[in-house]
Amino acid sequence: MKFEDLTPLAVGRVSDVYVTQDNLVFKLLHDTVPDWKVEEEFERCRIVDKAGVPSPKALEMLDMKGRKGILFEWAGKQDLLKAKLGNPLNLWSGAKFMASVHADFLSREAPDLPDIKDEAWRMAHAELPEGTIKPEQFDLLRRYLDGLPDGNAICHMDFHPSNIMLTDDGGYSVIDWAEAVKGCPEADAAMTSFMLANAETAPGNSFVMEIIISIFRKGFEKQYRKHIQSMMGFSADGFEKWTLLLGVFRMAMWKLDSEREFLANLIRENLEKLAQ
Repeated sequence: MKFEDLTPLAVGRVSDVYVTQDNLVFKLLHDTVPDWKVEEEFERCRIVDKAGVPSPKALEMLDMKGRKGILFEWAGKQDLLKAKLGNPLNLWSGAKFMASVHADFLSREAPDLPDIKDEAWRMAHAELPEGTIKPEQFDLLRRYLDGLPDGNAICHMDFHPSNIMLTDDGGYSVIDWAEAVKGCPEADAAMTSFMLANAETAPGNSFVMEIIISIFRKGFEKQYRKHIQSMMGFSADGFEKWTLLLGVFRMAMWKLDSEREFLANLIRENLEKLAQ
């Protein structure tokens, strides 16, 4: 496979995505992404696929232009956001569909994935900007994490409409499993709810799409949350206990300047509550 034969498909925060002449997808990670992170994503994708989640198979890792990449099966032509949610008339049915996709893989287990609480602990030490958590607050964080529910459910931790691809046969495929972990399914639903309501939108949206998102995102999140709580039997206020863990994950995963202050304050406020 030669770089000159690849057709650009999308540009993301950490990767460039291409289509090969054989209609496969090549995700070429930016050179800022360490090799171990690419290898970790490859392995997590294979675990998720083995668990039966509709997702593109990770075929092999390749080096190109001094960067590492992963070759995937074709996942679909359009994501849910671009295919359906650009029309406000589809928003509420789209939220229910998204919740049903989420409920399907949250009902599956993958014990071989890293544990969500172990990952949060690692991220808090190694991935957050210095000073976000004071040294004397780590004991509070440890006790908080130990008190959260355990689980082996597949948690995506970056599940949103742009990560649901609609396939050519009328089905769907869930992509981007780089942060996948095992844990209590409520944690992943809480993360999706948190991102829908608060997170910076992914790059590549049109001006019109950004307008639609800004107007309807709160309502869409409310509809998604209602459906996922009903489908999974989550309590109405159960998401709140995950807020500190979600703040750590979100800040560590993307390190976005636009979210840094909000997330740092969220983490500090929750740690201060624990200290009271």
